[in-house]
Amino acid sequence: MDRAFLQDDPPGYNRPSSLHRTEQQQPESMATDGPLAPDGWDKRHSPRRSADDDGIKPSNYKRTSKSNLPTPFSKHDPATAAAAKQDLPAPAAEEPRPGKSSHHSASSSDEDADRGSSKPKRKPAFDRDGPVEAVALQSDWQFWNIFSDVRTIGKGHFAKVKQVQHNESTEDFAAKILDKAMADNDIEDLVREFQMLRALRHANIIRLFAAYETPRKLYLVTELATGGELMKRLGSDANVYSEDEVKKHLLTILKAVAYMHSKHCVHRDIKPENVLLSDNSADAEIKIVDLGLSRFFEDRKLMRTICGTHKYLAPELVQCDRGQLQGYDKAIDMWGVGLLGFIMLYGFNPFARDSQRETHNAITRCEWQFPDGFSVSNGGKEFVGMLLKKSPDERLTAEQALKAKWLSRDAPPSPSALLSSDPKRPVKQLLWEFNAQRMLSKVVKGAHRRLSASNLPDGGEGIAP
Repeated sequence: MDRAFLQDDPPGYNRPSSLHRTEQQQPESMATDGPLAPDGWDKRHSPRRSADDDGIKPSNYKRTSKSNLPTPFSKHDPATAAAAKQDLPAPAAEEPRPGKSSHHSASSSDEDADRGSSKPKRKPAFDRDGPVEAVALQSDWQFWNIFSDVRTIGKGHFAKVKQVQHNESTEDFAAKILDKAMADNDIEDLVREFQMLRALRHANIIRLFAAYETPRKLYLVTELATGGELMKRLGSDANVYSEDEVKKHLLTILKAVAYMHSKHCVHRDIKPENVLLSDNSADAEIKIVDLGLSRFFEDRKLMRTICGTHKYLAPELVQCDRGQLQGYDKAIDMWGVGLLGFIMLYGFNPFARDSQRETHNAITRCEWQFPDGFSVSNGGKEFVGMLLKKSPDERLTAEQALKAKWLSRDAPPSPSALLSSDPKRPVKQLLWEFNAQRMLSKVVKGAHRRLSASNLPDGGEGIAP
């Protein structure tokens, strides 16, 4: 079966007929004919991947010569195509960032030591302002001649994420590695993630440096974010957990989302697990990660792929799955930001129920309310309320949200700890319990994600549990 590498082409890109995949060519094994089963996935499908998996498989991939090996990562440049169509700038140097560099480098101490010695400074592994490298290798050992395996960060059915060290520069990176022989549908996700990260350069979006392909595996090499999830840090560190801190983090996330939308990219899976920290320091930077479900979009053209994570889906995604709507737009990201804001302010997900069907019902009905007895300000409530709207048209856009009074410098400060209705359980404690429950749920469910697929034209991603 021929499989196109790039299912979600950017605006203005015309797929060659040899790679074009029509709706009639959709494999029967990926088709669904009704809403999700009560447990959230179509029983006819095997689990597509687990929490740390990402990837794509080029079944029609043909090598030409040893000196100039092709790779699916370099077949098309979606960023350039999108720029040509919409007069957008092609990927440029990363936007200036305040404070320290976000790139975690094992060579920094070496460089500091070298300043006082005659040793030459090590050459960086990659040009920070240069294009993303896409390289085809003849075997896996060639990749491991470039990098050394430090440790495994995450592992799924078909892919794993490793911390690796560049042998020449000694810089540390993260490498997402997919076994092509085992993956099938997941290969498309990894190529899509490559497309998105290649087009985006922002301080708060994980930075892609290179992509490698061998006959057996695909590798994405990105900057290494060692600080873990933002939500876990907020629920466990020793600092006072205040509304001001929540505002600071939401402002950063909104800037990243606004940047993505300005580049006609939508994330489609904004949730706590995809908001990480660059390192363990107090001034670590937020990093938006996992763009395997993201895609380029066109204004006034709806997306129809049903994808995401059950407890964080926007109402229109559930309605599309149930056949009640024909599509959705970038406003699903704003629902995700609003839900992150609620969780950070109150310490729980207001839509979580005992079953996925009940959770979906609560989402589609927009059944939520602010609990009594919490110390959240009226400005905070108003801000979250303008994002958790059932109608996408009523939600604030990213640009509008950035101008919200609650996030402005003129807003009244709120430095005190966030309190709940239980004096013995402040919001920080509730957030710790929320994180613990998520970890327990991941262990129990085996961290399976993308367990259902859609037969809708713009792809076949699924919804994670």
